[in-house]
Amino acid sequence: MSTPMPPDRSGPDRGRGRGAGPRRRCTDLALGARFALTGGREGLLRTALTALGVGLGVFVLLLAAAIPQVLHAAVDRKAARTVVPAAEGTGPSDRTLLTADLRGAFHDRALGGRLVQPEGIRAPVPPGLSRLPGPGELAVSPALAELLASPDGALLKERFAHLRVTGRIGDAGLTHPAELSYYQGSDSLRGPGAGVERITAFGDRGTPFQASPPVVLAITAGCVALLAPVAVFIATAVRFGGDRRDRRLAALRLVGADVRTTRRIAAGETLTSALLGLLGGAALLLAVRVPLSSLTLFGLGVFPSDVVPDPVLAAVIALAVPLCAVAVTLLTLRRVTVEPLGVSRTAPPLRRRLWWRALLPATGVALLLPQATGGLRSGDAASAQLILGTALLLLGIAALLPWLLDATVARLGRAGFGGQAWQLAVRRLQLTSAAASRSVSGITVAVAGAIAVQLLLAGVWTGLGETSATTPWTEVTTRDGTLPADRAPGMSALLNATPGVLATRTLATGYADTYRPQHQRSDADTSAASEPYPFTVADCPTLREQAHIGACSDGDVFLAGGPEGGGPRPGERLTLEPALGPTDPRAPAVWTVPSTARRTTVADRGTPLGLPTPTVLATPKALPPTLLHRPTLTVLARLAPGDPDALEHLRNTAARIDARAEVSVYRSAAPDETLGLTRRALTAGAVAVLLLIGCGLLITAVEQLRERARLLSALDALGTPRGVLARSLLWQTALPVALGLALALTCGLALGSLLLRMADRPLLPDWWGILTLTATAGAVILTVTALSLPLLWRLMRPEGLRTE
Repeated sequence: MSTPMPPDRSGPDRGRGRGAGPRRRCTDLALGARFALTGGREGLLRTALTALGVGLGVFVLLLAAAIPQVLHAAVDRKAARTVVPAAEGTGPSDRTLLTADLRGAFHDRALGGRLVQPEGIRAPVPPGLSRLPGPGELAVSPALAELLASPDGALLKERFAHLRVTGRIGDAGLTHPAELSYYQGSDSLRGPGAGVERITAFGDRGTPFQASPPVVLAITAGCVALLAPVAVFIATAVRFGGDRRDRRLAALRLVGADVRTTRRIAAGETLTSALLGLLGGAALLLAVRVPLSSLTLFGLGVFPSDVVPDPVLAAVIALAVPLCAVAVTLLTLRRVTVEPLGVSRTAPPLRRRLWWRALLPATGVALLLPQATGGLRSGDAASAQLILGTALLLLGIAALLPWLLDATVARLGRAGFGGQAWQLAVRRLQLTSAAASRSVSGITVAVAGAIAVQLLLAGVWTGLGETSATTPWTEVTTRDGTLPADRAPGMSALLNATPGVLATRTLATGYADTYRPQHQRSDADTSAASEPYPFTVADCPTLREQAHIGACSDGDVFLAGGPEGGGPRPGERLTLEPALGPTDPRAPAVWTVPSTARRTTVADRGTPLGLPTPTVLATPKALPPTLLHRPTLTVLARLAPGDPDALEHLRNTAARIDARAEVSVYRSAAPDETLGLTRRALTAGAVAVLLLIGCGLLITAVEQLRERARLLSALDALGTPRGVLARSLLWQTALPVALGLALALTCGLALGSLLLRMADRPLLPDWWGILTLTATAGAVILTVTALSLPLLWRLMRPEGLRTE
């Protein structure tokens, strides 16, 4: 009896079966990486496209991971220069500093400054400076220094003509690189009061910033809406060129590789592309850090050194992206049969199930409904519920689109209408709709998220503030006796002589209280002070701008009651400026309301002041402004509408009168402007996503054309007009995009309505933005079709039927 020979283990399948060890697995992964990097022109093209798609997605993810660090750095810088007031009653010392906040603007750019006057040799120095500027000296930010040295800052330079720039503010004292900021030395501050503070340090952290629940909701929903299409796009990018990869795997099966080996090789190829995309995304983030420093939003900006992703989030991204890319590849290969003689894709596809696709958005709605019906809640659990519900609703859209596309083209095919191009497109989508729906799913999720966030921002911003009336007047104000009342005529004359100023009105305002002699005051009166009455002193034309006073002459007084009446009465004695304080040696003046005072009502004429009621309106002869020790002087200036520099001339004149003079411009409300900017930014972001995904559509279209090269050659040989095939290609792209946009519009409006219901805000759709997105989608379709036509013409040749 012969001894049986041991089985031959030298064949190509040795070690590649179920019991393949770690070394064999690593070898297979390395072979896949080699195919990715040295697979010829087509292999390199697929690797580059996948790496590009993954890299763009990784860039967005890393940028999102850097946002917490950017915000914390900006808030810390802002808090570092916040003043720490001295304790009440504290006098000057060698560690105190007198300072006054200066707020201004230059051509719609915020200009912030601060007057500083040390009271001792160890007075605190603001961050970013090595020493305090002295009287007549100025320390400026780099952006302000650059502006002052440029021709564009010539008007602004006039505002500081009497000062000498002696220092630069470092990054530690700025909230963003483009900030216009300065510190001005002074020796004219006379102690606390009238906007002047005595401080002991800079860097008051105070109470941590707490955003309101609607703002948190808007930020959370915006982040989810931004990242959801990124995840879909990455999942789509790793499947670029899958058909040619599968045919290469079939060739490997022919030389002896088993199914598991081919899957490991495909995983190695995808892993290589994902790692290259990971490196590309990180490199792109490093490249855009400097351009990001020019962006400013809500007074906060970005320093390049602040754009650093959170280490934990960056580690999660570095691990999750390659693993998810490999998982998508393996999941795709489970539906493909790779045999030694070819790839089985022509079998009838499995019927798409609706129940689990509809379960995703239904679960998202179920998670959002409790807060939509019971009110917005705070806390980690509520935030996690909000994030998960929004993400499931958006990703459910991507899951619903393939089923919707299949159901639609199935009914269109049975309808039997349309021309040859339409019938060819519908038949092609009936056979292979997966690639089309996969490419369009990113568009659907991105547009739905953009619509939802636009609706939420519009509603939230409407509730954050009221719209202020537009008025032709610009207000110049000096407060709390910064200028004495006898200088009001000179202030008005200087402002009236400013280039671009057409007319001025002057007012002196203050507060009065019911007069009580000293011997009649009691502790009860002191502990329960009455509400003081505001009063305004101005000439008759100016008073007519504020109230319906009718006939008026110098010496008249008018009394405007509140909604429930009240206010001073004719003959009543009032104490002017009752809150001068115990340290002020001047006694408050006492004034008697004339018995001839007439009742009136405050007018709503779109003037800046918006007088409160009850109030007293008096002419200078009836109440001399010199009786006021700490008046607030206001000059209303009407500017020439055709002079863009009139406002800057007015600001320069106000700065010469007093550095602390405030210039207030009353135009359309800032919330509307910011909301419009935010809406435009969201629309621009969604358009960018559409263009990006349009590149994916183009790649898919080109890949499908090359797959059908022999079929196109056969159609051309049979005499099919090229125009029919071109229109067929257009319909193949347009139909999935149209269905995706309809689904995005429906789900975006539904998600936005739910989020607005949580915030208890009205529904204000931005139809112009929606129209922009739709028009961009149409342009993407036409562009993809036009760019695919040259390849279509090249493939439609009889030579494509030759076979060796």
